[in-house]
Amino acid sequence: MARRVQLRPTLSVGLSQRLAMTPSLLQKIELLTLSRLELSEMLQQELTENPVLEEQAPELEAPDKEADKAEEKAADQPDDDFDYDYFFGEYLNSTPRNQEWEADDDRPSFDLFLAASSSLIDHLNWQINLSEIDEEIHDIAYFIVGNIDEDGYLTMSAEEIAEEIDESLEKVEEALQLIQSLDPVGVGARDLKECLLLQIRAAGLESPLVKELVQDYLEMAQAKKYKEMARLLDCEVEEVTEALEMLRRFSPRPGQKYSNQRPQYIQPDVHIAKVNGKYQISMNDDGMPKLSLNRAYRRLLKDASASKETKSFIKEKVRSALELLKSVDQREQTIYRVCKAIVRRQEGFLDKGLMSLKPMLIKDVAEELGVHSSTISRVVANKYAFTPQGIIELRRFFTVGIESSYGDNISIVQVKENIRKLIESEPSKKPYSDQQITEFLNRDGIQITRRTVAKYRDQMNIPGSRERKRSA
Repeated sequence: MARRVQLRPTLSVGLSQRLAMTPSLLQKIELLTLSRLELSEMLQQELTENPVLEEQAPELEAPDKEADKAEEKAADQPDDDFDYDYFFGEYLNSTPRNQEWEADDDRPSFDLFLAASSSLIDHLNWQINLSEIDEEIHDIAYFIVGNIDEDGYLTMSAEEIAEEIDESLEKVEEALQLIQSLDPVGVGARDLKECLLLQIRAAGLESPLVKELVQDYLEMAQAKKYKEMARLLDCEVEEVTEALEMLRRFSPRPGQKYSNQRPQYIQPDVHIAKVNGKYQISMNDDGMPKLSLNRAYRRLLKDASASKETKSFIKEKVRSALELLKSVDQREQTIYRVCKAIVRRQEGFLDKGLMSLKPMLIKDVAEELGVHSSTISRVVANKYAFTPQGIIELRRFFTVGIESSYGDNISIVQVKENIRKLIESEPSKKPYSDQQITEFLNRDGIQITRRTVAKYRDQMNIPGSRERKRSA
């Protein structure tokens, strides 16, 4: 007699593949890296491509108080229960939205300024200088940076580097790990797969599907063999295309942003000025496209004669536009908060100039604002402030310090300026050696070694004492 099998419902735990990062979050990260001019160009492009967006008139009515709830409420509603007024909200108006900063009507006109663009090597070396690691690892990191090409890829293997500089492979790997943690994300990779995986990890994208696509299926993705990929990965074609769409937001050439060595025109992102004894920060919106949602599309969404396909298209474009506008708002708020933290720490510099610049690390500001250090790196790269001391790139406010014999910290910028002044005042026929400069600085309470003096002198492109004597 056959045994009777009884079927019962059971609960089980299983693994599923899903994307952990939304496109809107990736968009916010992308916007942080853009300079002001790049942002302006991007907004102009969006204005051209998205029919729901329009450029605002100079003056319109006050914004809707309930606007902040618009996107969240609309996203949770089915199509037939769409709240049109909530969805559009404040973006039908041009009045500034909940800005924390104070507007200053007497601020200067922001004309275009000419400045040398930061190279990839400059940007990486600046971040290495602010990293709290052993000097030996610093030196290896500098060597590695010198072997990174314009696209951001390392042109030597770790083994080749170790052999070239006669260092252990472990130390080279440690220095390489440091570089691969810097901005731009993906720099220091040895191939496209490693570059993309670094960006996936930094973005917090923990989807096994995305990682597997990068590791094993890039060539098939380039050939658009989506059905075959889905079969091999045991998933739906839609999941493959969604994962690939996410990957397209990452850069295969992270160093390209810094590859242009020609001088470029810049516009300050913020204006920092002292008003009634206190520093105020205002965002520079001169010449920036002011975008809003076109009212005609709200009427079309309410039109009973409009087809379902038309309404679906418009709603998708509206959602995309709102994500963009909110991302731009968040970008400005983040820049403002970082500038506020900078001003609190660097009032002495803003009042008196370079010799009053205090040591300030990226991680300190990141901890204060509750964000990742890479966020601060993105905010301050290629962003400029109009200050009482001139037009200054925000990243120039960040510098490590050297402890003096008096117990306080002196920024490396100050140390370099002291070295420069000593060399400028030296006897032309008997220039100071690096050892003599070291002794002068030690006497003034700056504890520094001869090797470090030589390194700072080289960074300032000042020749050694023998070369200075010959050219005198």
